[in-house]
Formats: sequence, C-alpha cells, structure tokens
Amino acid sequence: MSAPSWSRSVRIALPGDVDVAWTLRYLVVRTVDGLERVRNNYYLRSVRDHATGLHRLLELVHEPDTHTLVARSRPGLPALAIRALVERSFDLTTDLTEFHTIAKRDVLLESLVRARPFLRLPQLLDPFEGLVRAVLGQQVSVVGASTMTDRLVRAFGTPLPPLASEPTLFGFPSPAILSDAGAATLRTIGLTNAKAATLHSVSLAIASGALDLAALRGMPTDDAEATLIALPGIGPWTAHYVRMRALGDRDAFPAADLGVLKAMERAGVAKRDVAARAAVWRPWRAYATLHLWESLGKRD
Repeated sequence: MSAPSWSRSVRIALPGDVDVAWTLRYLVVRTVDGLERVRNNYYLRSVRDHATGLHRLLELVHEPDTHTLVARSRPGLPALAIRALVERSFDLTTDLTEFHTIAKRDVLLESLVRARPFLRLPQLLDPFEGLVRAVLGQQVSVVGASTMTDRLVRAFGTPLPPLASEPTLFGFPSPAILSDAGAATLRTIGLTNAKAATLHSVSLAIASGALDLAALRGMPTDDAEATLIALPGIGPWTAHYVRMRALGDRDAFPAADLGVLKAMERAGVAKRDVAARAAVWRPWRAYATLHLWESLGKRD
C-alpha cells in the first residue's frame, strides 16, 4: 500500500507582530523526538484528528524574507483546516494590543515586553497530549520531561508512514490506549508509581467521558482550574500549565513555577507576593509568564 500523499502547500502570510523565529526556538527546547522535528526554519510533527482518531503529519517551513509560513499535511487536509491548525498552534490571531497597554503601565513588565514585543503563546493541538506532558514534567527538568514523553510515545504511540528524509514519527497515544495499559504497564517506561497512577487516572477519566478537556476551553478560568485540580495527582502548577499550552487560556498563571518565582525575585517581588503582584496583569497573565521565562533564558 502506498503512503498517504501530502496536501498542496498553504502559504500563510504572518501578521507583522508575530515572531515565528522565537516560537521555533521555544519549541526546540521541548522537542520530543518521537513526535516532532524542529531545526532552523523547519517544523514537522504528528497531529491527531479528534473526530476520526487519524494521525497526520503537519509540516511547516518559515520563510523569513517574506514573513510567511508554508504548511502542508499528510494525509492531506483542506487548506482551511491546515490554516486553522497553524493559526492555533502558533497563536497567530490573538490581538496583543490590550496586553501591550497593560505592560507599558507596569514597571516590571515594561522592559521585558519592550525587549521581546512579539512573543506568542505556542499551543499543543491535542489537549490530552498537553495534560500528559504536564504530568510528566512535574518536578523534573525540561530535558527529563521530554525524554520521558519520548519513551511514552514510542511505547504506546502509533508509528506513522516514514518519510525518506526523517526517522519515524509517532502519533500521540489516545486516552483509551493509556487507560487500557494500566498503571503497572505505564511504570515500565520508568515512571514513578505516583505518576503512573496519575496518568492512568486521567486517561480513564477522559476515555470514559467523565472529563471533556475540550469543553474546558469554554469554562470560566476558575472553573477550569477547579476541574483539573480535582483530578488525582493534578496540582495548581499542572493545571495552569495545561491551561496555558493545551487550552489556550491567556490568563493562566503558574505562580509556583520555579522560573516565575526566580524572575519575580529578580524584580524584587517576594514569593508570598507573587500572585497578588501578577493580578494587575489579568486577563493576560499567561503572556506575562512567557516574558518572565524569557527574561531568564527559560522557554518551558
């Protein structure tokens, strides 16, 4: 059987206030080899169609001279569907005017945003992938989280038809696959008992329909956070990270994140005052978080 064909390329003219080069550098730090490839102006990764369960490859090439992204998928998707995936993944349609107005009035944010005015909030297209990666990232380094995610993908993911120029990529495992595997099997990739139990519990909740991650996008911020924290093994840091990277919540704020705390400490904000100090940035605290991380050279 022949491999699925690529769609025709879709050229996406980028808004002037989008820094795709920074986004690609952000993604490089968290690359999971079994899922994606990032190099120079090139990005390739697997994506899952939630309606059909079908896994696809999405390929992007950044053309800096024309400030354009050239995208295609395999198996092929309609041009409008490809555009929608890229716009969400790279946060291309958000109007940052209000955030920049808030930053200009804030002595802490003003210099950070002025240095990097065009940062966007990169999104993981599969909310379940975002939740799993957040759990695997609890209390470990970025490199450690990426390594563990790669083990999970290779052990339980779906291999995609290979490309001549790239090693095989995998589709991210579904909630049903991880739920059926059970905690004992999940532990075999090197997970702690606690993380294996958490992954199994959240996978079961989603596979059974008890939790609809996509529906959380439409919930008020506090309600979405409460729903996530109610899951076994999910604390505030994980909930906020999922809301940022998987649900597109622009006001998520991981106040206990070590990078956030360090950046705020440098700015003279004590740990006990971090949440109160950040309140003036609402409803844009997720974007403020990106700038705090960037001020440390931290893109996680």
